[in-house]
Amino acid sequence: MNNCKADFTATLISILTVKEALNSEMENFVRVRAAIENRELNEDDIVAIFNITSTTSYQVFFIDENTDIEKLKEEFMKMNVRLNYDSEKILKRYIERLQK
Repeated sequence: MNNCKADFTATLISILTVKEALNSEMENFVRVRAAIENRELNEDDIVAIFNITSTTSYQVFFIDENTDIEKLKEEFMKMNVRLNYDSEKILKRYIERLQK
């Protein structure tokens, strides 16, 4: 368990295809993450969308069968954010299903 202190908490709000996300109010967040990762958007790619609790901020991460939860948590810690326990468990189960 990660005992690092963080001022904010990320809560998973949705897991969508890029196509679905681009047709929602999350479009700009998806485009920003793609630009950060220098990634071309593919409509079938999957994104996990997180709300940073007590803020109007959202973070988007691309998810596939090779996603490493620990690396994702490290990215959040760089932002002074910890991943909500329940959100982590849900995301782990989702990734495990992708691997089957």
